[in-house]
Amino acid sequence: MYKLASAFVGLTCLMASAMTQAAAPPCEAGGGYQLVCGIAPPEDLELSPDGRHLLMSITPGLAGQHKSRLRIMDLATQQARDLPLSVAPQAGWGEEGCAAPDQPLGAHGIHLSARGDGRQQLLVVNHHGREAIEFLELEPVDDGWAAVWRGCVAQKGLGRFNDVAATPAGGLVASVMFESTSMAPPLPLEQLLDGRDTGYLMSWAPGLPLVKVAGSDAPFPNGVQMSADGRHAWFAAWTAKDVRQFDLQKGQTLQRIALNFMPDNLSWTANGQLLAAGIEDPAVFSACFMAGDEHCASAFQVAAIDPELATAHVVFKAAPGLLAGASVALRVGTQLYVGAYTGDRLLKLDWMLESARQGRASSLNQ
Repeated sequence: MYKLASAFVGLTCLMASAMTQAAAPPCEAGGGYQLVCGIAPPEDLELSPDGRHLLMSITPGLAGQHKSRLRIMDLATQQARDLPLSVAPQAGWGEEGCAAPDQPLGAHGIHLSARGDGRQQLLVVNHHGREAIEFLELEPVDDGWAAVWRGCVAQKGLGRFNDVAATPAGGLVASVMFESTSMAPPLPLEQLLDGRDTGYLMSWAPGLPLVKVAGSDAPFPNGVQMSADGRHAWFAAWTAKDVRQFDLQKGQTLQRIALNFMPDNLSWTANGQLLAAGIEDPAVFSACFMAGDEHCASAFQVAAIDPELATAHVVFKAAPGLLAGASVALRVGTQLYVGAYTGDRLLKLDWMLESARQGRASSLNQ
């Protein structure tokens, strides 16, 4: 999720003021998993084209102690650094006339895809200085990857973006979590968390304006991904505890896949499943936000969704204390990486081992 620039952090994290910082929990490995600690919280993740690096969007955290930005981590060394970013506008990337940002990006949701000409495009939700989707080109460099700003699509209304996904035709679909004149929402926290519709989807295509997708209103829209043909948007309704398949041609929700946790960001696996990760209890989030608890002890789950069967099964489930504010799961080969919107760590799991464990648990519960 994210951080609300100086008011709401996490899956939209509202940021509180004047809080006492608790010590970080021990950084200890367990059966089938390890923790990568001492890093800024990676709210959203993408795998680099060479499969050797994680691209990470950084949230300020529930205590607001981190600088929101883009980072990159070498998977072999587990060393992270800021992603180098230069500016070189180019026609055909975003809407005509969209100016370059005048301050560093405040990254939220990100999405990496190959454009029609094979160039690597990284879309970034940006809250710093303006509300916009930034178009970056990812280019290889000697020590990994660097980004070049090429263009943008600016928000002209009140919608505050959460996540974005590219469409095959060169456009995008973005989730709007709520409407506000700033990143400090006008609604009380309890109203953002009670399950009412607060946002919707928006779409943009070259030569067309950014518009609301009619019929897509939902409770706190969060992570979004596109089907391969570009017809369906899959998005997480965070406070409704479900993932929805929305038909962009018909303008209607086709199905809702219920979960027993609050799904944050979504990612595709190589075999066409959707992974969703998120915390279990909105009351815990609310309490942690009000306390400014950077290392919020929140239980979380990771689920794999079969889009064809409209079913979901738990891949990993953790009690409070392992990872604060789980927000995204990304499969990389036999490993599963779980990021968070607060705290100081990333979780690395053995996918095969956890799948086997969950399979045994399911069989015992049948």
